[in-house]
Amino acid sequence: MSSVIKNVIIAGATGSVGAPILKALLDEPSFNVTILTRASSSAKFPKGTPVKSISDEYTVEELTKAFKGQDAVVVALSTTPVARDDLAFRIIDATIAAGVKRLIPSEFGANNLDPRATSLVPVYEAKGKMLQYLQKKAAASNGKLTWTSISCGSWLDWALNPLKSGNFLFIDVKNRKATVYDSGKAPFTITTSRNTGLAVARALLKADETENKQIFLSDFVSNSREIIASLEKQTGDKWDITVKDSKPEIEALRKIYDAGDFYSTYPLLAISFVADVDVGYNFPKEQKIWNAQLGLPKEELDGVIKEAIELANRS
Repeated sequence: MSSVIKNVIIAGATGSVGAPILKALLDEPSFNVTILTRASSSAKFPKGTPVKSISDEYTVEELTKAFKGQDAVVVALSTTPVARDDLAFRIIDATIAAGVKRLIPSEFGANNLDPRATSLVPVYEAKGKMLQYLQKKAAASNGKLTWTSISCGSWLDWALNPLKSGNFLFIDVKNRKATVYDSGKAPFTITTSRNTGLAVARALLKADETENKQIFLSDFVSNSREIIASLEKQTGDKWDITVKDSKPEIEALRKIYDAGDFYSTYPLLAISFVADVDVGYNFPKEQKIWNAQLGLPKEELDGVIKEAIELANRS
Protein backbone atom coordinates (compact mmCIF):
# COMPACT_ATOMS: atom_id res chain seq x y z
CA MET A 1 0.00 0.00 0.00
CA SER A 2 1.49 3.32 -1.04
CA SER A 3 1.80 5.86 1.79
CA VAL A 4 2.64 9.42 0.76
CA ILE A 5 3.57 11.59 3.72
CA LYS A 6 3.03 15.31 3.20
CA ASN A 7 1.66 16.92 6.37
CA VAL A 8 3.97 16.40 9.35
CA ILE A 9 3.57 17.67 12.92
CA ILE A 10 6.48 17.55 15.38
CA ALA A 11 6.34 17.69 19.18
CA GLY A 12 9.46 18.87 21.01
CA ALA A 13 10.80 20.80 18.05
CA THR A 14 13.35 23.00 19.83
CA GLY A 15 15.01 20.51 22.18
CA SER A 16 18.26 18.64 21.70
CA VAL A 17 16.41 15.83 19.94
CA GLY A 18 13.91 17.97 18.09
CA ALA A 19 16.04 20.82 16.69
CA PRO A 20 18.00 18.76 14.11
CA ILE A 21 14.84 16.87 13.18
CA LEU A 22 12.90 20.09 12.67
CA LYS A 23 15.68 21.49 10.47
CA ALA A 24 15.67 18.37 8.28
CA LEU A 25 11.89 18.44 7.97
CA LEU A 26 11.83 22.13 7.04
CA ASP A 27 14.62 21.60 4.50
CA GLU A 28 12.51 19.02 2.69
CA PRO A 29 10.20 20.96 0.32
CA SER A 30 7.65 18.17 -0.03
CA PHE A 31 6.61 18.44 3.64
CA ASN A 32 4.13 20.82 5.21
CA VAL A 33 5.53 21.07 8.74
CA THR A 34 3.58 22.10 11.84
CA ILE A 35 5.00 22.49 15.34
CA LEU A 36 3.11 21.29 18.41
CA THR A 37 3.91 23.19 21.59
CA ARG A 38 2.72 23.70 25.16
CA ALA A 39 0.77 26.84 25.97
CA SER A 40 3.32 27.70 28.69
CA SER A 41 6.33 27.36 26.38
CA SER A 42 8.44 30.43 25.61
CA ALA A 43 10.30 28.72 22.76
CA LYS A 44 10.91 30.64 19.55
CA PHE A 45 10.09 28.91 16.28
CA PRO A 46 11.15 29.50 12.67
CA LYS A 47 9.22 32.33 11.09
CA GLY A 48 6.36 31.18 8.89
CA THR A 49 6.08 27.70 10.42
CA PRO A 50 2.54 26.93 11.66
CA VAL A 51 2.30 26.31 15.40
CA LYS A 52 -0.45 24.52 17.32
CA SER A 53 -0.53 25.21 21.04
CA ILE A 54 -2.20 22.94 23.60
CA SER A 55 -2.30 22.85 27.40
CA ASP A 56 0.53 21.44 29.45
CA GLU A 57 -1.69 18.47 30.30
CA TYR A 58 -1.42 17.11 26.74
CA THR A 59 -4.86 15.50 26.95
CA VAL A 60 -5.89 12.89 24.39
CA GLU A 61 -8.68 15.19 23.25
CA GLU A 62 -6.34 18.13 22.62
CA LEU A 63 -3.75 15.94 20.95
CA THR A 64 -6.37 14.37 18.70
CA LYS A 65 -7.59 17.79 17.59
CA ALA A 66 -4.02 18.94 16.92
CA PHE A 67 -3.23 15.79 14.90
CA LYS A 68 -6.28 16.00 12.63
CA GLY A 69 -5.27 16.34 8.99
CA GLN A 70 -1.68 15.22 9.64
CA ASP A 71 -0.08 12.34 7.76
CA ALA A 72 2.70 11.86 10.31
CA VAL A 73 3.46 12.69 13.92
CA VAL A 74 7.10 12.95 14.99
CA VAL A 75 7.70 12.85 18.73
CA ALA A 76 10.98 14.50 19.74
CA LEU A 77 10.11 15.23 23.35
CA SER A 78 12.83 14.85 25.95
CA THR A 79 13.26 11.77 28.09
CA THR A 80 11.45 13.13 31.16
CA PRO A 81 7.92 13.72 29.79
CA VAL A 82 8.06 10.59 27.65
CA ALA A 83 9.27 8.17 30.31
CA ARG A 84 7.81 9.50 33.57
CA ASP A 85 4.10 9.35 32.84
CA ASP A 86 1.73 8.01 30.21
CA LEU A 87 2.19 10.88 27.73
CA ALA A 88 3.73 8.57 25.11
CA PHE A 89 0.67 6.31 25.33
CA ARG A 90 -1.72 9.27 25.06
CA ILE A 91 0.08 10.41 21.92
CA ILE A 92 -0.35 6.95 20.39
CA ASP A 93 -4.06 6.90 21.25
CA ALA A 94 -4.48 10.38 19.77
CA THR A 95 -2.74 9.49 16.50
CA ILE A 96 -5.18 6.62 16.04
CA ALA A 97 -8.18 8.77 16.91
CA ALA A 98 -7.03 11.47 14.49
CA GLY A 99 -6.47 9.05 11.60
CA VAL A 100 -2.72 9.70 11.32
CA LYS A 101 -0.83 7.39 8.92
CA ARG A 102 2.60 7.28 10.55
CA LEU A 103 4.02 7.81 14.02
CA ILE A 104 7.71 8.19 14.81
CA PRO A 105 7.97 7.86 18.60
CA SER A 106 10.63 9.35 20.85
CA GLU A 107 13.17 6.53 20.78
CA PHE A 108 16.61 7.74 19.58
CA GLY A 109 19.20 5.75 21.53
CA ALA A 110 19.37 2.04 22.21
CA ASN A 111 17.26 -0.78 20.84
CA ASN A 112 14.48 -0.33 23.37
CA LEU A 113 13.23 -3.86 22.77
CA ASP A 114 16.60 -5.36 23.74
CA PRO A 115 16.49 -6.84 27.28
CA ARG A 116 20.18 -6.01 27.75
CA ALA A 117 19.30 -2.33 27.46
CA THR A 118 15.98 -2.37 29.30
CA SER A 119 17.37 -4.30 32.28
CA LEU A 120 20.14 -1.75 32.89
CA VAL A 121 18.60 1.62 32.04
CA PRO A 122 15.06 2.38 33.30
CA VAL A 123 14.32 4.88 30.53
CA TYR A 124 14.93 2.16 27.94
CA GLU A 125 12.46 -0.06 29.75
CA ALA A 126 9.83 2.70 29.67
CA LYS A 127 10.41 3.38 25.98
CA GLY A 128 10.34 -0.34 25.23
CA LYS A 129 6.89 -0.64 26.78
CA MET A 130 5.77 2.34 24.71
CA LEU A 131 7.05 0.77 21.48
CA GLN A 132 5.34 -2.53 22.28
CA TYR A 133 2.08 -0.65 22.88
CA LEU A 134 2.51 1.21 19.58
CA GLN A 135 3.13 -2.03 17.70
CA LYS A 136 0.04 -3.60 19.25
CA LYS A 137 -2.18 -0.63 18.45
CA ALA A 138 -0.85 -0.32 14.89
CA ALA A 139 -1.50 -4.01 14.26
CA ALA A 140 -5.04 -3.65 15.57
CA SER A 141 -5.67 -0.69 13.24
CA ASN A 142 -5.37 -2.96 10.19
CA GLY A 143 -2.84 -0.70 8.50
CA LYS A 144 -4.49 2.64 9.25
CA LEU A 145 -1.66 3.56 11.63
CA THR A 146 1.94 2.58 10.90
CA TRP A 147 5.13 3.34 12.79
CA THR A 148 8.86 3.81 12.35
CA SER A 149 11.26 3.79 15.31
CA ILE A 150 14.79 5.13 15.07
CA SER A 151 17.76 3.98 17.16
CA CYS A 152 20.94 5.99 16.65
CA GLY A 153 23.22 5.18 19.57
CA SER A 154 25.02 8.24 20.97
CA TRP A 155 25.20 11.71 19.45
CA LEU A 156 28.91 12.46 19.85
CA ASP A 157 28.59 16.00 18.48
CA TRP A 158 25.92 16.73 21.09
CA ALA A 159 27.79 14.88 23.87
CA LEU A 160 30.95 16.96 23.33
CA ASN A 161 28.99 20.24 23.46
CA PRO A 162 28.80 21.11 27.19
CA LEU A 163 26.11 23.75 26.70
CA LYS A 164 23.78 21.12 25.26
CA SER A 165 24.75 17.95 27.10
CA GLY A 166 26.75 18.89 30.18
CA ASN A 167 29.65 16.71 28.99
CA PHE A 168 27.36 13.70 28.74
CA LEU A 169 30.09 11.15 27.98
CA PHE A 170 32.36 12.50 30.76
CA ILE A 171 34.65 14.25 28.28
CA ASP A 172 35.42 17.94 28.88
CA VAL A 173 36.90 19.33 25.67
CA LYS A 174 37.48 22.86 26.93
CA ASN A 175 39.39 21.81 30.05
CA ARG A 176 41.15 18.84 28.41
CA LYS A 177 40.04 16.22 30.90
CA ALA A 178 37.94 13.07 30.83
CA THR A 179 36.70 10.18 32.95
CA VAL A 180 37.11 6.67 31.55
CA TYR A 181 34.97 3.86 32.92
CA ASP A 182 36.50 0.40 33.14
CA SER A 183 38.72 -0.32 30.11
CA GLY A 184 37.33 2.54 28.06
CA LYS A 185 37.24 0.19 25.10
CA ALA A 186 33.56 -0.77 25.06
CA PRO A 187 32.30 -0.14 21.50
CA PHE A 188 29.18 1.92 20.93
CA THR A 189 27.38 3.24 17.88
CA ILE A 190 27.68 6.93 17.13
CA THR A 191 25.39 8.91 14.84
CA THR A 192 25.57 12.69 14.52
CA SER A 193 22.52 14.69 15.48
CA ARG A 194 22.28 16.09 11.94
CA ASN A 195 22.22 12.63 10.39
CA THR A 196 19.57 11.55 12.88
CA GLY A 197 17.43 14.48 11.80
CA LEU A 198 17.98 13.61 8.16
CA ALA A 199 17.08 9.99 8.87
CA VAL A 200 13.69 11.04 10.24
CA ALA A 201 12.94 13.09 7.14
CA ARG A 202 14.18 10.38 4.75
CA ALA A 203 12.22 7.69 6.61
CA LEU A 204 9.05 9.68 5.98
CA LEU A 205 9.98 10.21 2.32
CA LYS A 206 10.51 6.43 2.00
CA ALA A 207 7.33 5.65 3.88
CA ASP A 208 6.70 2.27 2.26
CA GLU A 209 10.26 1.05 2.88
CA THR A 210 10.25 2.13 6.52
CA GLU A 211 6.70 1.10 7.41
CA ASN A 212 6.55 -0.75 10.76
CA LYS A 213 10.34 -0.98 10.94
CA GLN A 214 12.98 -0.41 13.57
CA ILE A 215 15.56 1.78 11.84
CA PHE A 216 19.12 1.41 13.15
CA LEU A 217 21.64 4.14 12.32
CA SER A 218 25.41 4.13 12.72
CA ASP A 219 27.84 6.69 11.31
CA PHE A 220 30.66 4.77 12.97
CA VAL A 221 31.48 2.74 16.08
CA SER A 222 34.02 3.98 18.63
CA ASN A 223 34.87 3.97 22.33
CA SER A 224 36.11 6.35 25.04
CA ARG A 225 39.79 5.61 24.48
CA GLU A 226 39.57 6.21 20.71
CA ILE A 227 37.63 9.44 21.20
CA ILE A 228 40.17 10.74 23.72
CA ALA A 229 43.08 9.68 21.50
CA SER A 230 41.63 11.71 18.62
CA LEU A 231 41.11 14.68 20.94
CA GLU A 232 44.70 14.51 22.21
CA LYS A 233 46.08 14.22 18.69
CA GLN A 234 44.07 17.14 17.33
CA THR A 235 44.57 19.44 20.34
CA GLY A 236 48.25 18.53 20.72
CA ASP A 237 47.69 18.32 24.48
CA LYS A 238 48.04 15.50 26.98
CA TRP A 239 44.70 15.14 28.69
CA ASP A 240 43.97 14.58 32.38
CA ILE A 241 42.37 11.13 32.51
CA THR A 242 40.56 9.65 35.52
CA VAL A 243 39.71 5.93 35.47
CA LYS A 244 36.72 4.63 37.42
CA ASP A 245 35.04 1.28 38.03
CA SER A 246 31.49 1.41 36.68
CA LYS A 247 30.00 -1.35 38.83
CA PRO A 248 29.66 0.52 42.16
CA GLU A 249 28.38 3.65 40.40
CA ILE A 250 25.77 1.70 38.44
CA GLU A 251 24.63 -0.06 41.64
CA ALA A 252 24.41 3.25 43.52
CA LEU A 253 22.48 4.95 40.74
CA ARG A 254 20.00 2.08 40.50
CA LYS A 255 19.36 2.31 44.25
CA ILE A 256 18.77 6.03 43.96
CA TYR A 257 16.42 5.49 41.03
CA ASP A 258 14.53 2.72 42.81
CA ALA A 259 14.12 5.05 45.80
CA GLY A 260 12.21 7.47 43.57
CA ASP A 261 14.80 9.80 42.04
CA PHE A 262 13.97 9.69 38.34
CA TYR A 263 16.85 11.96 37.35
CA SER A 264 19.45 9.36 38.34
CA THR A 265 18.56 7.70 35.03
CA TYR A 266 20.62 10.33 33.17
CA PRO A 267 24.10 9.49 34.58
CA LEU A 268 23.14 5.82 34.41
CA LEU A 269 22.28 6.28 30.75
CA ALA A 270 25.63 7.99 30.11
CA ILE A 271 27.63 5.29 31.89
CA SER A 272 25.84 2.61 29.88
CA PHE A 273 27.49 3.94 26.71
CA VAL A 274 31.08 4.02 27.91
CA ALA A 275 31.37 1.27 30.53
CA ASP A 276 32.23 -2.39 29.97
CA VAL A 277 28.58 -3.45 29.95
CA ASP A 278 26.77 -5.13 27.08
CA VAL A 279 23.74 -3.03 26.20
CA GLY A 280 23.69 -3.97 22.52
CA TYR A 281 25.12 -0.63 21.36
CA ASN A 282 27.29 -2.08 18.62
CA PHE A 283 24.55 -1.89 16.01
CA PRO A 284 26.56 -2.88 12.90
CA LYS A 285 27.49 -6.14 14.62
CA GLU A 286 23.87 -7.13 15.23
CA GLN A 287 21.47 -5.03 13.15
CA LYS A 288 20.78 -3.89 9.62
CA ILE A 289 22.15 -0.35 9.28
CA TRP A 290 19.99 2.05 7.26
CA ASN A 291 22.43 4.92 6.62
CA ALA A 292 23.09 4.01 3.00
CA GLN A 293 19.46 3.15 2.22
CA LEU A 294 18.40 6.55 3.59
CA GLY A 295 21.20 8.33 1.70
CA LEU A 296 22.85 9.80 4.79
CA PRO A 297 26.20 11.59 4.37
CA LYS A 298 29.26 9.78 5.71
CA GLU A 299 30.63 10.97 9.04
CA GLU A 300 33.95 10.04 10.66
CA LEU A 301 35.33 10.27 14.19
CA ASP A 302 38.10 12.76 13.45
CA GLY A 303 35.69 15.11 11.69
CA VAL A 304 33.28 15.17 14.62
CA ILE A 305 36.19 15.70 17.03
CA LYS A 306 37.49 18.60 14.93
CA GLU A 307 34.12 20.33 15.14
CA ALA A 308 34.01 19.83 18.93
CA ILE A 309 37.46 21.36 19.39
CA GLU A 310 36.59 24.35 17.21
CA LEU A 311 33.41 24.86 19.26
CA ALA A 312 35.34 24.68 22.54
CA ASN A 313 37.94 27.16 21.28
CA ARG A 314 35.21 29.64 20.34
CA SER A 315 33.37 29.37 23.65
